[in-house]
Amino acid sequence: MLDIGWTEILVITVVALFIVGPKDIPKALRTVGIWIGKLKSLSREFQNTVEDAVRDSELDEVKKQIESAKTDFTKGMSETIDSEGELTEMLRGVDVVDKDKNKSAWPIPLNKDDEIKENISEKSNVENKTDTAKEENKNLNKDNSTT
Repeated sequence: MLDIGWTEILVITVVALFIVGPKDIPKALRTVGIWIGKLKSLSREFQNTVEDAVRDSELDEVKKQIESAKTDFTKGMSETIDSEGELTEMLRGVDVVDKDKNKSAWPIPLNKDDEIKENISEKSNVENKTDTAKEENKNLNKDNSTT
C-alpha cells in the first residue's frame, strides 16, 4: 500500500524520538493510532457507499430486464391466445362501473364487496317499500273509518 521499508521506519522513529521526546512518544503514538483508525473507518464507509451505489444500479438494471420480460411475455401471450382481438373486443366494457346504479356491467358482481353492497341496498329498498306500504294501509284505514 505505502511501500515503506524497515529503513524508512527506523529513520521516522529516530526523527520522532528527537522531535517529540522520549516522554511524549506514547502520547504521540496513541494520537497517530487514533487518527489512522478514523481514516480507516472513513475509507470503509466510503467503500460501503460506493458498493451500495453499484448494487442499486445493478438492481435497477435487473428490474428493467424483468419488466421488459414481463411485457414481452404478456404481449406474446395476447398475440398467441387472441391474435385477432376477438376476445378483447367481446370483453370491452365488462369491468366498467355504471355510475348511476353503482353496479358493474357484468351480470355477476366483480368482488365480494360489490355483492355485499348490492344485498344491503336491496334490503334497504325492500324495507323502504314495506314502510311505505304500511303507511298507505294506515292512511286507507283512517279514510275508511272516517267515511
